[in-house]
Amino acid sequence: MPPEKDWRAPPDEAGNDALAYSDIAIGYLRRNPRYRADYYRALGRVKRGAITADEATAALVRRWGVSFHAAPASAFDPRLAVAQPDLSPASIVLAPARAGIGAECLDMKALGDVRARIRIGDFLHVILADSDGDEHLCMCGSCQGPMAVMLPIGPDPFARLASAERLCRRLNGMAAGPPALRPPPYRRRHLLTLLQVLDGHRAGATRRELAAALIDDDVRDYSAAEWADSRERKRINRWIAEAVELRDGGYIRLLRGG
Repeated sequence: MPPEKDWRAPPDEAGNDALAYSDIAIGYLRRNPRYRADYYRALGRVKRGAITADEATAALVRRWGVSFHAAPASAFDPRLAVAQPDLSPASIVLAPARAGIGAECLDMKALGDVRARIRIGDFLHVILADSDGDEHLCMCGSCQGPMAVMLPIGPDPFARLASAERLCRRLNGMAAGPPALRPPPYRRRHLLTLLQVLDGHRAGATRRELAAALIDDDVRDYSAAEWADSRERKRINRWIAEAVELRDGGYIRLLRGG
């Protein structure tokens, strides 16, 4: 984990102007103590040379659905987080095209700035840097011949289609535009507040302290009876339950814009 900071300050994720649901999802997972233990063990194995960073990351992704890249030099870097393509409609799946459909070879130079290439099982995960929000390509099979974008029949077809459109715009020399799965302002504020709830809870803040910092400072002056029956106490209890659920598995819904 990065160095501890005052939980009352906005979480690190709040500084990302291009914040997508996937960025918030990895923020919740980063606060999961079991994931952190797994991640640190993986970093240790990579440092010892027992496995590669990509192999360690692939194992973490299989278990958690999404993970930071397990490279010691870039530990917990949210820009290098990767997810299973079936769980993340923001991931664009590319595969060798069947003959006769008019597909062309992928011009890698047209992709622009490649932030990272990470091998995750059968997929080569290519992260394309973009100020509006990075693009994630999941490439399977040989990339030397004509390629096609795979649009799975199943959940999230429109989000996947929007992600594919961003790639098509990039390949045609246009700005990719913002990702489809970006939370509206009110949802963004709430999810970031719940990250603060987790940080404060982990730091040992009482529920009244959480409510005073995040809801209404006046609760500090409530009597014990007033606090016990207050709306602020009930709200902070709901927020704690919601934040813990997102940390312990609900983050997968966020990958899909839930």
